[in-house]
Amino acid sequence: MDLTQIRYFNAVARHGSFSAAARALGITQPGLTKAVRRLEAGLACNLFARLPRGVALTPQGQALLRHVGLLDVQLRDAREEIRALERGAVGELSIGAGPSWLSRALPRIVAEMAARYPGLSFRVVGGFNVSLMEALRVGELDLVVSALPDRTPPGLRAIPLTRDTISVVARLNHPLRTKRAPPPTATLAYSWVLPGRDVLSRLRLEALFRVAGIEPPTAKIESDSISFIAAVLRDSDMLSFATSQILRNEMVGVAPLPIPGLGMTRSAGILFRASAGITPGAQALMDAARRLAHKLGAN
Repeated sequence: MDLTQIRYFNAVARHGSFSAAARALGITQPGLTKAVRRLEAGLACNLFARLPRGVALTPQGQALLRHVGLLDVQLRDAREEIRALERGAVGELSIGAGPSWLSRALPRIVAEMAARYPGLSFRVVGGFNVSLMEALRVGELDLVVSALPDRTPPGLRAIPLTRDTISVVARLNHPLRTKRAPPPTATLAYSWVLPGRDVLSRLRLEALFRVAGIEPPTAKIESDSISFIAAVLRDSDMLSFATSQILRNEMVGVAPLPIPGLGMTRSAGILFRASAGITPGAQALMDAARRLAHKLGAN
């Protein structure tokens, strides 16, 4: 199996026919067919099922296509690293950022780097963990700064930088503040506004409820906007779950509730593809993030 065979296979899979793929590649159809058949012979399986018009991937072909996608990402990473080593910190650095980083640390880091590296431009994408890690995995992002999952996903590496606390939050004059250390069950008397079901902080909240032997609350309102959640909390008796850093910087009028068993600490830091070379631009950002994290200390 060589790169030419992989490129030909990818073209047939993308176009759904040998004739269309051959035209796109600028080669003859018999030559393309022969190359794919050699690939199938080397793998001892059929990669395509012949249809009356065109072809469809077999299960083996679908499996190979998934790996081919990752190979494309790795080859692109290799090209970018080689170019970066030749030219220094130039090009575009694509960064995914969780809510805490997006509002506090990352703007300072990127502003510093923009002044220091005039040949480097930046694309910053905000979001929550699951969407950011998927974009990182498929090569849409070069690195992610966010809360770190309990287990680093396969194919990614993590560098912890900071720790902060997560707790139940509500408006300053919420009724639960009149009670001393209310139990977790007391929170179920109120509606909740939470991020999406696959967001890491929500998954951790649900785990805390289950550890306490309580079914987790359902979200009356779901939103991925921190400012929207904060506004809802200020104008109602609803509850949510937030980090200490987000509370300080984006949730004026909202504060943690002392609910025993419904708080935790978490790590935040940098995620990047294990297979990718670290370009000078990415390395510079990692170094700047480490320096700032050391200066900030625990949140």
